[in-house]
Amino acid sequence: MDELNSLVISEERLEDCRDVVEPDLQDLIQRALTSGFSREEILIAVSELVAEDFAMVMETPSVH
Repeated sequence: MDELNSLVISEERLEDCRDVVEPDLQDLIQRALTSGFSREEILIAVSELVAEDFAMVMETPSVH
């Protein structure tokens, strides 16, 4: 039987974290666009990297 781990983060802390992360993410996207990648390619690459990091944090297998 698999154990389902839950993650609880307050909405306020999540909003604060987004405010810190978002400017750097937009800069990253702009640099990648300047390097010739499409917005779709960038978002897929970022999503895959986030999924891999999230899987490590949650100690779950990655789908990538």
